[in-house]
Amino acid sequence: MADIYRQIYPDGHYLVGIAISNLASVYNAREQWSRAEPLYREAIRIYTEKQGPTHVNVGIARIKLGRTLLRQQRYAEAEAETRAGYAILITQMDPKVSWLINARKDLVEEYDALKQPDQAAKFRAEIEATEAKSPQVSAKK
Repeated sequence: MADIYRQIYPDGHYLVGIAISNLASVYNAREQWSRAEPLYREAIRIYTEKQGPTHVNVGIARIKLGRTLLRQQRYAEAEAETRAGYAILITQMDPKVSWLINARKDLVEEYDALKQPDQAAKFRAEIEATEAKSPQVSAKK
């Protein structure tokens, strides 16, 4: 798909970024982190150029890149990407959206690995606060 979009949009387009990011997600699902990483970086570059550095697509791609780096145990790099993506999305989305929930969990894991318990505790508290605000689903009898 990315090749088709590149032919249609030789000067680039955010749809190329989406296709590349989707391919990277396939590699992530297969636990092929080193194959996913450069694709996410390319998607981030495209999104930034075509949509601006604070676009939602940039934030999501940075969170995805952060998770890829986390799975490679590259904690400092992972934290930088996850935190940057989180900073973009937290101002534009509901705190209960899945991207932010997953980013908080990843940040806890990253800060724990980096031996930064105060930072990890901050995101644990955000997770608890968000869960407390979420409506409880009651089971039907």
